[in-house]
Amino acid sequence: MLKSMTAFANGDIQTPYGRFTCEMRSVNQRFLDTTIRQPDFLRKSEGKIRKLLSTYLSRGKVEVFIKYYPNPDADINDLSINLPMLQQLLHCNEEINKKVIDVNTDFNTMDILTWPQLVIQTPKDTTELQQTTLDLIKNVTEKLLKARIREGESLKIVLLEKLDTILETKNLVEKHIPDIQKGLKDRLLTKLKEIDVDHNEDRFEQELAILLQKADIIEETDRLNTHITEIQRVIELDEPVGRRLDFLIQELHREANTIGSKSATILTSQSSINLKVAIEQMREQVQNIE
Repeated sequence: MLKSMTAFANGDIQTPYGRFTCEMRSVNQRFLDTTIRQPDFLRKSEGKIRKLLSTYLSRGKVEVFIKYYPNPDADINDLSINLPMLQQLLHCNEEINKKVIDVNTDFNTMDILTWPQLVIQTPKDTTELQQTTLDLIKNVTEKLLKARIREGESLKIVLLEKLDTILETKNLVEKHIPDIQKGLKDRLLTKLKEIDVDHNEDRFEQELAILLQKADIIEETDRLNTHITEIQRVIELDEPVGRRLDFLIQELHREANTIGSKSATILTSQSSINLKVAIEQMREQVQNIE
């Protein structure tokens, strides 16, 4: 089944320590590119989060936002004092008192506590919270995957509609190939009559054969048919197919270009344009497929 790379999902979970929320959004990307934003005390689980995501997703730029809203009585950190720094601060205060007269330069407790890096915050054992977060992320990832599948089904409908347009245009061109060849011969004969000169019949047949060969698009329509059949098959595969479809779209575009360059009638010129328009519309959609 097709999966889009564009989707959004979220979820939350309540724990004795507080509430955790998780939001995920993904957009198209050539490879799997994951960005995780989470509280510092959960950074140990980042490797497990990436591994979890890779089991569900193979392509796309995925952003994961984890937020923690602690309960008023939550206690997940141990606080301690950087004693060497405290000693240095007190010593500095003494030196200032020696130099400055008639000014109160003594520190109060709050002044000291607000000094950068004086209070050391050490997370307690957050193993339980890490597992809870992983469970939440797994749940949200499954929601994201379902959203990508739903979007993929919509993209599949669009791709098949455009593929039908390409197939109809190809069939129209194939149907008129004998008329195109006859038209070339008739135009060449008309030109000869207009200039009113005698011509060698054998030489005329040789020149006509060269013109017909240059304008022959049967090989291109055959390859178009092969690519169309392959796209119809690939779309139904239960695996990531975005890159394969992207390659097939390039091949379709190549054949449409060749048909246009060999155009000998208004019909083939217009058909080439119609093919390119439908193929370009498919290409835009394929960019979002995993």
